[in-house]
Amino acid sequence: MLEISISELRNTVTELEKRLNSVEDEDKLSSVRTFDQMPLGSLKQLLKQLEEEKKSLQNQLKDYGLRLEQEAKAYHKANDERRVYLSEILQISATLKFLERQKPDAMTGKKENKILKGRCSVPGNQKMVDPKKGAIKKTVGVKQLPKLKG
Repeated sequence: MLEISISELRNTVTELEKRLNSVEDEDKLSSVRTFDQMPLGSLKQLLKQLEEEKKSLQNQLKDYGLRLEQEAKAYHKANDERRVYLSEILQISATLKFLERQKPDAMTGKKENKILKGRCSVPGNQKMVDPKKGAIKKTVGVKQLPKLKG
């Protein structure tokens, strides 16, 4: 919106410059002769019209200035809000990354415990049945081997 307002103001300035150039380009003597030939009432009426046009243009310029000021405030407010949101997003992202790093560590710790149990050959459940071999035999649980004759 701010860019549109600036563009409109530039267009207005360009139009006013064109009007000024066209007035300067006219033969000033011929315009004076034309005014000399006009009755006094017409000149007064023309003067009133020009003054009204001047006031109108001045008011329009003030309106554009106020509008530009309001849009600048709105832009700054929106930009500040954007910065706050961006800051919040960065904080949440950092927290999320931290939590994602913590999550695999917790899982890794559990896996290490299972690996340690496997290394020490401590069975997790002694009544576990291997579907290929069937139930665990009692002889497997014997702590002493029979003595050899020899």
